[in-house]
Amino acid sequence: MEYRVNIPYPEVKVDKKDIEIAKDLLASYAGRVSEDSAIHDYVFQMMMQDNEEIKNILKGISIVEMHHLEILGRLIYALGLTPLFASVVDDKTKWFSGEYVNYEKNWKQTLLDNIYQEEAAIRNYEKIILKTHDENVKHILKRIILDERVHLEIFTKLLEQTN
Repeated sequence: MEYRVNIPYPEVKVDKKDIEIAKDLLASYAGRVSEDSAIHDYVFQMMMQDNEEIKNILKGISIVEMHHLEILGRLIYALGLTPLFASVVDDKTKWFSGEYVNYEKNWKQTLLDNIYQEEAAIRNYEKIILKTHDENVKHILKRIILDERVHLEIFTKLLEQTN
């Protein structure tokens, strides 16, 4: 099973530093709905899972999310900020927290939550794409969105199998 689109990721580069876009990206990097939160969610779900096939699916998706985390971290740095495991809310640093992790144990609800989180991640990236004028940033985020759509499709299929 493929957990990402078989298209190369664009080179991480920017036209110029843009602190506001970097701040927006921090939320997708390590905020409540973020690559970091997704990684923690899927690792927790793996530990709660007895089905080896589902464990492997969650592991595969979390590895892709780790790659996204790295790409975003490098992008944030290129835009002019240190990629802290935090987001910026009302110009205040809000550190990543274990409270962001979804500790749901009901598998059907977990899948519904995963679908919601993947959709929210896509919406967040789309908002940043509309806000930035940097084509490099747009290309990188559009490429990440392609993988998030694959994850959305996988979780939707798993939900259909659960019903």
